[in-house]
Amino acid sequence: MKQQPLISVVVPVYNVEEYLNQCVDSILDQTHKNLEVILINDGSKDNGGKICDAYAEKDARVKVIHQTNKGLSGARNSGLELVSGEYLAFVDSDDWIEPNMFSRLTELLQENNLDIVECGIAKSNVKKQAKKDVQLTIETYEEALKRIIKNNQYSVWRRIYKTSLVKDYRFLEGKTSEDVYFTIDNLKKVDRIGVYLMPFYNYRYNPTSITKSPYSLKKFDSLDAGFYLLNKVKTDGDAPEVVSIAYDHMLKKLLKHYKLLNYNPHVDPDYEHRKKLNTKIKELYPHSKEPIPYLKLAVKLPIKLFEIFIRFNKLKHNLTNSKVG
Repeated sequence: MKQQPLISVVVPVYNVEEYLNQCVDSILDQTHKNLEVILINDGSKDNGGKICDAYAEKDARVKVIHQTNKGLSGARNSGLELVSGEYLAFVDSDDWIEPNMFSRLTELLQENNLDIVECGIAKSNVKKQAKKDVQLTIETYEEALKRIIKNNQYSVWRRIYKTSLVKDYRFLEGKTSEDVYFTIDNLKKVDRIGVYLMPFYNYRYNPTSITKSPYSLKKFDSLDAGFYLLNKVKTDGDAPEVVSIAYDHMLKKLLKHYKLLNYNPHVDPDYEHRKKLNTKIKELYPHSKEPIPYLKLAVKLPIKLFEIFIRFNKLKHNLTNSKVG
């Protein structure tokens, strides 16, 4: 029987004791048994560290790192220091994966001589739809980049990588959109990517995560990632269609924050940030190709008038949704 390739699985752990067992069990119970599971206890204040140690004691495939809190990127980077497998996967510690995820995806990697293969995801707050006849699609770099930008599919946990491709790369620490940088930088290294949309990865919807928490200026980090992406495709000489998609992607991000600041004016009482966003929107607007709701209004209306319009629309939306029919 052919030896299974070793897959390294990097799992950052921070205050998720409620979900950690389900996550780690789903990895260790894979039909693909040749695994190196690296659990990084990133300064957890709950029992997460003890749970990690318990797994290491009973399963030799598990390695544990204990460190002071460095955030998601810092934890993943610590895990990358220990990686020794031929292939590499990331799993977030509040999520879980299907039993045959690694066996099927490594088959596809090897059979088609690929460096990256991507699977489908299932969200815990959405009823899972059964899929039987899923076919592998092989995309060119350009096709993959366009799809990923259009659909915001940057998450690193939705893919398995040949370790040699990404082993020396490190996540950008101190940012909330670290996956954008990782995906864009490493995708550039390949000519083809496999896409197999069987929902192997189960993403747990968490209303208390940073993306669902109350709006704050910290969320402006996502704009840095958007500008990085836009500048990258422009300077790398990517196809005009890719650059156009990146412009529209950036405009959507700017508009989203512009609207959110108007929904949450206490975050920007003197309009300082809305003025900056408005200036950037006007600067990029001539490059827009896709019809984007509210974009033209954001360009044409004075800032305070746009605020009134947006808040009125939100009130109207809330009143409509509260009606009992």
